[in-house]
Amino acid sequence: MITNNHVKASMAQHHLFASLECEELNAILKPSSYLSFVEQTPIFYQGDIARRFYLVMEGHLQLYRTNLQGQEKVIEIVRQGQTFAEALMFDKCARYPVSAKSISACELISVDSEVYLKILKNNATACFAIMANMSKRLRKHLNEVEVLSLENAQNRFLLFLQANVHQNGEKQWHQDELDGEGIIKLDIPKQMLASRLSIQPETFSRLIKKMIQEGLIWVKGDKIHIPSLNQLYVSSESLFSKARE
Repeated sequence: MITNNHVKASMAQHHLFASLECEELNAILKPSSYLSFVEQTPIFYQGDIARRFYLVMEGHLQLYRTNLQGQEKVIEIVRQGQTFAEALMFDKCARYPVSAKSISACELISVDSEVYLKILKNNATACFAIMANMSKRLRKHLNEVEVLSLENAQNRFLLFLQANVHQNGEKQWHQDELDGEGIIKLDIPKQMLASRLSIQPETFSRLIKKMIQEGLIWVKGDKIHIPSLNQLYVSSESLFSKARE
């Protein structure tokens, strides 16, 4: 049972729990657990019975699948404030379709799916909240499937840069405001990023080397520096136009 007031307050502000009455939230907190993991610790495995879902309080983890050759394909990176595995509560015989493993030291709240589902049946607002969350995630995954299916490796990496570049401390990718430099701080290893983008590690290494030689980026540690956002934008537009000819 979770009794820490700070944890309870943080949980109560999350959109999956914000619409619950105090009694409903307490009913969920009673069978919930606060879990701590060091980096690279398995949380569950693909095929395990899915009785619980999780809210990330600190750190981040990866959801992945393993093929017959033992290779891991990263499906999603889950970060602080995000939940995962909640959709499985609607399937009484559900098993986790992916494995989960911590990337960094992380802390999670483990929620009993059956208890939460019972409360949903009597709380329409909470039910709509989880439906909205599932809809948002579905749209995100559909966009990712489109990118992975239609774009080549370099275009996928360029799209990643566009989606994550920061300028003056804020995310920035508007054509009218692409003056100056940009930076991306990676919170996952480059090899894991390559897997997330469905790019072979050796191909990813060659791609980064090529872009460095072209002056589009330079890399130091966990940071990707973009000397000219406008130059990167022009390069992206040129590549995407050629890919669609």
